Amino acid sequence: MLARDLMTKKVITVTPETLVSEVADLLHKYHFTGVPVVNDEGRVLGTISERDFITADSNLYLPTYIHMLSNLDYVRGSNKQLPHVVEQVVNAKAKDIMNQTIPFARPDTSIEEIARMFAEQRVNPVPVTDSTNKLLGVIARSDLIKFFSPGMVRSSYIPQQETVPRARMIDSQVAYTQSHFSSTFAYVAKARANIWITTAVVLFLVGFIGGIIYVADPNVFRGKMSPQYLPTQEE
Repeated sequence: MLARDLMTKKVITVTPETLVSEVADLLHKYHFTGVPVVNDEGRVLGTISERDFITADSNLYLPTYIHMLSNLDYVRGSNKQLPHVVEQVVNAKAKDIMNQTIPFARPDTSIEEIARMFAEQRVNPVPVTDSTNKLLGVIARSDLIKFFSPGMVRSSYIPQQETVPRARMIDSQVAYTQSHFSSTFAYVAKARANIWITTAVVLFLVGFIGGIIYVADPNVFRGKMSPQYLPTQEE
């Protein structure tokens, strides 16, 4: 059996400019394991799978992190805008996280060869393209399991050792963002704590001084003088 016999021809794709948050929504909506990234001519530029959403250094799930930043009240009342790098994270696109080092299958590629791609290169799905890399279809791991047991797919071939994670600008941007907000929130938290302490001290002093004045002359805080102190007509 060949790739053309197994592949799914009606494929949902994204473009390089699709927001990361939209890609995540697409995968969750259709329960996909991954999606091809194609240009205007339909040629495959890369793929995005769930593992591409995980940042390299901090192991953050990028769509959730973007959602948090998007709803963040940045230093309330200061009218400050998000730093440029943080805006880049919030507006991250498919081209910023897609995996470009992927194998391609041709329509006449055997399913045994496709099984090797899954086992050795940890890609899912595998795009099926023509000689110009124009997308014809995809084959997911679940498609392959229809013909091979899950154990055979995992163990038929020895996976390659994982090398140093590929460098992505988005990972550096997320690392900067974390560092920036950690220091900012620490400063804001300390400032707010100082404000509460100052307010408490002022209220204490006002109450203390007011108590002393009241003991010395209770009439100071009354709206009018007591009847016994009002002047009579004879006076």
